[in-house]
Amino acid sequence: MPILMAIPVLTIAVSGRTRIVLVNEAGRELRVLTARIPGEECVFEKVPVHGRVVCQGRANADGYLSIDLELTDGGKTGLESTAFVNPLIGLRGVVTVNADGGIRVQED
Repeated sequence: MPILMAIPVLTIAVSGRTRIVLVNEAGRELRVLTARIPGEECVFEKVPVHGRVVCQGRANADGYLSIDLELTDGGKTGLESTAFVNPLIGLRGVVTVNADGGIRVQED
């Protein structure tokens, strides 16, 4: 019986589903915050300071998480992380947009 119960848990663990919590710690509102994994894109507008948004999806190829920021003053920044995503494993974690314009990725 324990083997039969473990199969659904294993299937969920390697489902390839990506779930990322994005946190704005940039010190100012973000006009647009975009998160991209291969085959998926999440776009959020007017993300307040300390605001949290959730991006969910499933990658359709191997690649890296990338983040695009558009600030309220019109400035734009594109950032690529070292967080690797693939269709089998996916990515789960928290991505923090820092005041210095960088990002920090903490994988679950």
